[in-house]
Amino acid sequence: MNSDKIVLANLKAYLSPEKTEQWLTDFTRDYKPLAGIQVILAVPLINLEKLRKKCSRMKNVHLAGQDISPFPQGGYTGAVPASWLSGLVEYVLVGHRERRRYFRETVQDVANKVYEAVSAGIVPVVCLDRELFGRQIAAIETSDLDQLIVAYTPDDAESLELAGSAQSVADVAELFSERLRGCPLLYGGGVNKKNVAELITLPQLSGVMTASACLDPHNFLVLLNNAADALTLHS
Repeated sequence: MNSDKIVLANLKAYLSPEKTEQWLTDFTRDYKPLAGIQVILAVPLINLEKLRKKCSRMKNVHLAGQDISPFPQGGYTGAVPASWLSGLVEYVLVGHRERRRYFRETVQDVANKVYEAVSAGIVPVVCLDRELFGRQIAAIETSDLDQLIVAYTPDDAESLELAGSAQSVADVAELFSERLRGCPLLYGGGVNKKNVAELITLPQLSGVMTASACLDPHNFLVLLNNAADALTLHS
């Protein structure tokens, strides 16, 4: 992985397949590569094949899956094995707090997804809060730890948006970094166009993950530009 900072946009399931395609059309129209920034777009599975061609024409833009199965290809009705996404995405989210909360995913489920992603040549972005960090890292195969990205996604992430301070993020990121052996670390929660400059320049972070702030492609482009401007000022 290079030294560029990552800005990951997680569209979740907010937009219909048609609106997701329109989102990318609008984004593509005004997007220009930014020095020091790698963009990752986590889009719904149903859109991946159509969006892959468009994204391949944009410099520094990559696709991510929003989830994968903890099992390999086989008799698992409704599952999407990691191997099916090979060649479509470079990254995949695993262990997002919504998956853990609403779909009852366990620490071992997430560890299995990491293994499946790495086996398929896809970089897993493992979402963790502070409470789960130690147990989740311990459950992942040691050989896989060098192949992943960790995203710190606290349950009370919205408080950052209200407080407007990144100091608490920096403190937790420092603790995470001691265990991650140089593994890239993102922060996801309350990231918006106003606070992205403060967050993206934290030396403990390799980038940020956005959600509500990326649903409007024009707003997301402003966020990207603000991040790039901040990095330029700190270079």
